[in-house]
Amino acid sequence: MYKRYEMDVRVDGEKFIVERVVDPSKLPTYKGLKETKDQPDYKPEKAMEDSEIAAAAKVLTERLDAEMSVIEQMGFVSYFLIVGDFVQYGREKGIACVARGSAAGSLVTYLLEISNVDPIRYGLLFERFLNPERVNPPDIDIDFADDQRADVIEYTRQKYGRECVAQIGTFGTMGAKSVIRDVGRVMGLSYGEVDRLAKMIPNDLKINLTKSLEKSPDLKQAYDSEEVTRELIDTAFVLEDVSRNCSVHAAAVVIGAEPLYNVLPLKQDDEGGTVTQYAMNPVGDLGLLKMDFLGLKTLSVIRNCCEMVKLTKGIDLDVELLPLDDQDTYDLLNKGNTVGVFQLESGGMRDLCRKFQIASVEHITALVSLYRPGPMDLIPDFIRRRHGEVNIEYPHALLEPICNETYGIMIYQEQVMQAAQILAGYTLGGADLLRRAMGKKKVEVMQEHRKLFVEGCAECNKIPASNANEVFDLLEKFAGYGFNKSHAAAYAVVAYQTAYLKAHYPVEFLAAMMTNDMGDTAKLTILIEEAKQMGVEVQPPDVNESRVVFAPAQGGKVIRFGMAAIKGVGEVAVQQILTARDEGEKFTTLYDLCMRVDGRSLGRKVLEALIKSGACDCLGLNRASLFGLVDKALSRAASVAADRSKGQTSLFGAMDEPENIEITESDMLKEWPISERLLAEKELLGFYVSGHPLNPFEWILKNYSLGNSKTIGELPDRSMTRIGGMISAIQQGFSKKSGKPYAMITLEDLKGTVQILCMNENYDRYRHLFEPNKTLMVIGEVNNAEDRPKLFPQELLPLEDAPKRFTQQIHFRIPMNTFSAEKLESLVQLVHTHKG
Repeated sequence: MYKRYEMDVRVDGEKFIVERVVDPSKLPTYKGLKETKDQPDYKPEKAMEDSEIAAAAKVLTERLDAEMSVIEQMGFVSYFLIVGDFVQYGREKGIACVARGSAAGSLVTYLLEISNVDPIRYGLLFERFLNPERVNPPDIDIDFADDQRADVIEYTRQKYGRECVAQIGTFGTMGAKSVIRDVGRVMGLSYGEVDRLAKMIPNDLKINLTKSLEKSPDLKQAYDSEEVTRELIDTAFVLEDVSRNCSVHAAAVVIGAEPLYNVLPLKQDDEGGTVTQYAMNPVGDLGLLKMDFLGLKTLSVIRNCCEMVKLTKGIDLDVELLPLDDQDTYDLLNKGNTVGVFQLESGGMRDLCRKFQIASVEHITALVSLYRPGPMDLIPDFIRRRHGEVNIEYPHALLEPICNETYGIMIYQEQVMQAAQILAGYTLGGADLLRRAMGKKKVEVMQEHRKLFVEGCAECNKIPASNANEVFDLLEKFAGYGFNKSHAAAYAVVAYQTAYLKAHYPVEFLAAMMTNDMGDTAKLTILIEEAKQMGVEVQPPDVNESRVVFAPAQGGKVIRFGMAAIKGVGEVAVQQILTARDEGEKFTTLYDLCMRVDGRSLGRKVLEALIKSGACDCLGLNRASLFGLVDKALSRAASVAADRSKGQTSLFGAMDEPENIEITESDMLKEWPISERLLAEKELLGFYVSGHPLNPFEWILKNYSLGNSKTIGELPDRSMTRIGGMISAIQQGFSKKSGKPYAMITLEDLKGTVQILCMNENYDRYRHLFEPNKTLMVIGEVNNAEDRPKLFPQELLPLEDAPKRFTQQIHFRIPMNTFSAEKLESLVQLVHTHKG
């Protein structure tokens, strides 16, 4: 019998103190080593005669021997084999996966195909991942295609036993706002009273009640002057940070060598899965094997894109074998066309790509590492060094080999480790301890390391103490913001893969991206605009061409809107439509569609949504006429289905053919107005497809706007601009500070949307213009200090008034071959009639 908890504890008051974990090593043994037939010895004598190959082989074998020695010494052989096993399962099942983090620095993980990054080529360090001088279990985080991650977890359960595998629990705590709401509810206060107090808590990250009282004058005043509020907050002080609920960690899974109920408490989640009642850290303290099964949408995009390329072009793409020197890919990156490219699609990163001019995966690795708070300040100097505008200087000549790749600037944590090794004779394991100490800024530990570093510099390279201290200060500075190169390199490879697919297969790539963001209208709008810029047409849904999701159509030249993206049309109904279409021919009429598709899936609401979204435009009638035929078509289809179920035929001995059903003149209705059609598209698809309400005003937007919703984010903060568009949403409220009304307006133009915040006297002056679908020209100040641009208006006017307001001169150009006195006279009369 196993002991339930293999630990010795003592009681101290109301606490249980863990004195000793009886058996901290609970790593499971890898199951499934397959016996392989003896392979004939391969003796590459001829290859080894080449000195370069021999030298490379020596580097590889020495690195592999060193890694294997550490892995065996630390007892983690089974760990690597287990991870390699479920990753290999994923790859065999077509589940895209990639290792992230420091695990990419291991040659063993690369050879086991856990990682897809060659650590020798990219100069990655094993000791950053697994350090014999820092006895911690390895931590291999694996990204799987987000829609297939659960399949790999299920495989792991089946292989190692459901009782030995569990997802790790996590605990939500009562934060400042939530504890106010919970205590207020228990005290019987109204929602409005509690909400008033909760909204006084600042929206700062990790804010607590003590800091809230210091930062929020309103909350402090309420606490001092309102007895009920004081009682509520005093009670909340006691409960703050107490666990409120338990849930399942988004990625973490634990695998045990024995049934986990012998080791730690478990519970079942709502779906019947096993979950630990300990959080991540206690699970690790017990010596259990924990790992992250993460979901990454980009991997789903890559897989879907490759599948579409196979279908449309007959090409089998293996993204792991793409050439890494493809000029078309780098041209795309350097033009800033990175919408949809992993890690490189933000506005700032696009600008950085244009300025830097990427020429290798190593460059992408560096930019991914630099584009973060802290090291971002180094970017201007990094770009100048890249283009040879400034001389590259190194803190010490010995550092040139490790800093040459990054133009003399230390970007990576690995560079700090290598510097300590080269200058002061540290082992890479010891250098990793130094890096960690620098990052945590522990004064006593740092003083000890400084002494060792200075002594090592003198002993190994005869570097004077003053110079050694200067270098140590620089290393300490770099270590504070240095990024894990292994992680950056792993993600840089994925970024390159997405860029390659976009450069060479834009239709398939954008279709996969749109499918990925099918439920996010804002992102879809950006992608459709990007497709337009690349010359790829995105056509509305069509029952004769669309698939479930966005997909290439017409020989891979255009993208068809996926029918499952239509609001109110479920995937089941779409699958039934596709089945009927694939089994026969294209649908010819509405009657044909209703008769061939199972009526239990194709009901009234679904059919109406298909018609109003434009998916039935191919059936020969306008939308108004099709909509008017819905009842007749469904009734006829139901009657035919009933006859079929009874085995009856029509009077003529055959089932009614839909083409025999004549469309009468009374069925032909006048088409809905364009505004009504566009409104239905917006409601069902999330945006306009067959046109845009602003199309009649396009000439005004082109000639009188100084920017648009896409370019406004590139303007300097607090600069003035003029932008036109249509009000798509209005949110009104009262300022918590002044109590005055304000309006947050979403202004939509042909490129996207931008937020307009109107308050104080401007609110009163222009409130009569705040109507949905109202077209406006806005003159105002740009606020680019936040994540999304915002405009503070100084003047608003109807869009149609912009020409009158901003036109200063009109020039007439009359070709000489058509010039005449009569034409000149009529032109003079026209000008007099319409004085400006």
